Amino acid sequence: MDTGPALGLGTQPSATPSEAAVLDPPLSAAALRHAFGQYPTGVAIVAARSDDDALFAMTINSFASLSLDPPLVLWSLSNRSPDVAVYRTGMPFSISILAARQLALARHFADGKRRRVPVPGTMMAHASGVPLVRDAVAQLVCTVEQTLPAGDHVLVIGQVVQLDTAPGDTLAFHRGRYARVTAA
Repeated sequence: MDTGPALGLGTQPSATPSEAAVLDPPLSAAALRHAFGQYPTGVAIVAARSDDDALFAMTINSFASLSLDPPLVLWSLSNRSPDVAVYRTGMPFSISILAARQLALARHFADGKRRRVPVPGTMMAHASGVPLVRDAVAQLVCTVEQTLPAGDHVLVIGQVVQLDTAPGDTLAFHRGRYARVTAA
């Protein structure tokens, strides 16, 4: 059965065994970033409080649903981040999926120098004390189930314990730029 043309992944479809030994150039971080940027992602703010009640918040686009039963989510942060210690097993945190109109907030919490400073009127506390972003299209309250080292990042797996959703266009990130996702 003919499955169509071969994908151009760096080797010729008709290569002989001796020709197949020629390897593609090594992957560069810039090439990976460019390729990964072709995949649009949502934009969210993950937030928690440290043991001394300091705000730990950051913009992420590594968020993904992992399981419906039990309800698990996954996100990652750099293993060099000073925030790694806040996200330990059993600790509560939130993920607020941003509305398209919250671009300024996404930029604020993406800035390593400003992201621990709350923007007045944009955050609220859940009954558990976990900070949530007001007016987000979805808010999830979670607890850390486990963390796993993965390359230069730490994967954080959280169990969703409560959620809320609201209508509205969603903020996305694609090809190095923010974008608006609207219902078709």
